[in-house]
Formats: sequence, structure tokens, C-alpha cells
Amino acid sequence: MWTYLLGPFLALLPREWREGLAGERSVNWPRAAFLSGIAELVIFLSSLIGWYFRTIHAVAAAQYEATLQATQGVPGHGAGMAIGAVALFTFLSHPVTWVLAYFSVEGLARSVAAAVTDEAPGTLPLVLVDRAIAAAGRRAYEARVPVVHDVVVRGDGKEAWDLMVSSCRPKPTWRYPTTIEYENEFFQVFGSGGAGATPARPHVYLLRRPPPNEAYRGVEKYSPMDVVESAKGSRFFLADILERKREEMRLRSLPLVADEITRADGAGGWHIKVNSCRPKPEWTPGRTIRFQDQLYRLESTFEGSHTRPFGFRLRLQLPTEAARGMLDYSSDEPLRLHKK
Repeated sequence: MWTYLLGPFLALLPREWREGLAGERSVNWPRAAFLSGIAELVIFLSSLIGWYFRTIHAVAAAQYEATLQATQGVPGHGAGMAIGAVALFTFLSHPVTWVLAYFSVEGLARSVAAAVTDEAPGTLPLVLVDRAIAAAGRRAYEARVPVVHDVVVRGDGKEAWDLMVSSCRPKPTWRYPTTIEYENEFFQVFGSGGAGATPARPHVYLLRRPPPNEAYRGVEKYSPMDVVESAKGSRFFLADILERKREEMRLRSLPLVADEITRADGAGGWHIKVNSCRPKPEWTPGRTIRFQDQLYRLESTFEGSHTRPFGFRLRLQLPTEAARGMLDYSSDEPLRLHKK
């Protein structure tokens, strides 16, 4: 019932709008869009025909006397031809004609799409409004939450998850049962949310290792730097240059101090925590770091303090783990590498 009473009107709206207004009501959207497209075609095509006759008659009445005088002495039916040409030009160039013609064609296209492809397209003006609103909201969100790399935390066996990923941007494809390949291991997305959400990374995804006998579905390779690389690829090159300059100015304003080292017993998944005043671009997740004759493995990164905003969590590397791109490190590294 709702498909025929409410559906044709709601089918004009973008999908999110119509589904929100329909609520729990059962609506066959392709059928409703077909009826809506037919109604749109009939209404606007009949209006276009009526507008045509109205324009022709109005122009003919207004131009008859002037055209008749201007075409005196012209052999044949010069006056009538001139009036007809003026009326046709007025009709074709009028904005109302274009509006009525567009919606007539759109109604035909919407009905054909619904009948052939089972789609339910809304009317283009409202779709553009919806996209403009979404784009404005996206720009406001991006201005409020800058692009930073993801933070990946491994579970300690006491949690229901094996991997927790905190990101500054949503990951629409990360839904169950999508499988994520991370550091040559496979994890399955099973939930979102959690205690890992922060203002800088409000989107949290929980992953666990799939059962041994379960097939992997929709495998996606993942790196914590994916979101940064994606943002760089989508930005205008001038904006990218300005962003780099702003980051350089911010780094120059930070005092150059030695790294701060905090030690732990490993219960939280890390054994040392490094707070630095400078970024460490070579410290990628899984990298082996040698510090004071001990081998550590980079587990995750975090937002540090104002003077040392770059934070890194490292755990002792297991004897069975192979060293990956080993880097020697000391806490005075920023002073040695960046001091002029």
C-alpha cells in the first residue's frame, strides 16, 4: 500500500532522505520510482505542450502589428514567417522551456531506470542538494579532525579482539566479514567502537583472527599510513604544499629536546614508550628498534604531550621473531639529527 500512496512522492528524494522518512514502512522503491517517473513525465510534458501554445499565441499577438509593418513589401507570406520564427525562438530560449523539458526527460529516464535496472534514482536537483550538504559536512569534519596515521593496538589475549585500529577517517568497507591483511597476518572485522576512540581518531574498528577453517572474504591489504597517503592523493597540490609548510613551521616552533623514555612491564602490550619532539618517519609498525642492546618492535603510535607530540609504543621482540629493518636508536637522537 505504501508503495503506491507514499512511495511515488518519497522516491523523488535521495536514498537517505526517503528511507529516513519511510521509517519501518515497507516500500518497493523501484516500483515507486517507476510510478514517480511516469507521473513526472506526464505532468511536465503536458506542461511543456501547454507552455508552447501559450508562448506562441502570446508572441504572435504582441508582434503581429510590428512585424506586419516591418515586412511590408516582402513577397509571399513574409509577415507570418517572421512571426513564427520570433515565437519559436522565444519559446526555445525561455528558461521555463528548459526547466519543463529537463524534468520531462528526467521523468522518462527515472522510469526506464526503475523498470530495467531495479534502481530508484531520485530527482537530480535534490540529489545535488544532498551531495552539497554532505560535502560541506565532510569539509567541516576534515577541518576539525586533521588527517593523521592510524593507531594499531594488538590485543593481549584478554580482550575479545586481536587488533584494534583507531583512525581519523571512517572505513566504509570495513564490515563483517571483510578480511584485513596486516603485517602478513589476516584479521576479520567484527565490530566498531570501543575505548580507543579519541578526538583525533574517533573511528575505532575491532578485528580478530578468523577461525582456522573459515575462508577469507574480500581481503584488503592495510597499512596505518593508508589514510595519509589517500589524503595526499586527493588533495590539490597547492593545499599539499601549504600543509607541508605549516607542519615545518610547527616543528621549528617546538623546542629541540631529548626523547622521553617510559618503561613498563609489558602488561599493556608495550615495554618502552618513547615521546619525541620530532617525527620518526622510518619507525613504521613492526619495525625492529635496537635500544640499549635490546631489540624492540614498534607496536603503535599515539599523540604525545605539547613539547613531545610524537609518541611510540615498543615491545620487546620475541626470540622467534625475525628482525625487520633494524634501526639503532638512542634518546638523544633528535639532538644529534636535527640540531643545526
